[in-house]
Amino acid sequence: MARDVNQPVYRMPIIARARGFRLYDLHGKRYIDLYQNNGRAILGHRPDGMSQIMKSTASRGLLAEYPSVYDGRLEKILKLMFPEFLYFRLYSNRERTLEALSLATGSRITHDLITDPAMTDSDKGKAAFWRPFLPEKKFTHDLLVPIMPFPGSFIPDIICVRNKSIAAKMPPGDMISPFLIDAMVKTISLLIREMHSTAGEGSEFQRLIDVFTWDRRGPYINTRMEQVSYIELFKKALGMGILLPPGENYPIIIPREFSDGEIEGLTRFVRSMTGI
Repeated sequence: MARDVNQPVYRMPIIARARGFRLYDLHGKRYIDLYQNNGRAILGHRPDGMSQIMKSTASRGLLAEYPSVYDGRLEKILKLMFPEFLYFRLYSNRERTLEALSLATGSRITHDLITDPAMTDSDKGKAAFWRPFLPEKKFTHDLLVPIMPFPGSFIPDIICVRNKSIAAKMPPGDMISPFLIDAMVKTISLLIREMHSTAGEGSEFQRLIDVFTWDRRGPYINTRMEQVSYIELFKKALGMGILLPPGENYPIIIPREFSDGEIEGLTRFVRSMTGI
């Protein structure tokens, strides 16, 4: 999911490079990224081996939107992750995804009507996002939109559909470049491996999440602030080298790895909030 640049809160310098969970501006200033492209960078901005994977696929000329072996590989790995869902659709952008969800449910679906489990425990709504590293729970929605670990809005959306009758109401999925699908298969494989590891769950991770006193679900934090207060929070954080989400309706995401200095910086930031 791309940054919502129309929101007035999103004021930040030009970013020259990104590595792990850190962003660097043109002057070399470092920002710890607690937005992570709304979760698409939850494995970092350059997941392990991603550059080589993309180079290898591109070298075979598989850039244009044609059927490929990667379509089946993606479906296979999605069935492994979401065995309760029988059908999967890929759409090239969020507009197409919302159109498909609206047709499937018979009512107009907008981004804010998709339940985000990082922000609420409610099961209301006709569709839900899925995010990794949340406490396990049984899915009650018939339509699931996974937020997968590949930064950038150019990556297609996936919709997991529970049964045939709902899938029949939706338009066919879009033809997607094998270059992108192969990259998605590899990053989802990395995600599965991370979800079954204990990395990021030890005492240092606990030390960092204990800094935050807001509503937390796994590594996701909801400030429950009103827009005006959140804008001030965002500005203060940015000045201290911390990038928060662009708006109060997105979760803060605790990074999977960090330094002692970053923990100390985040601690100072949280303690300074009383002066906002």
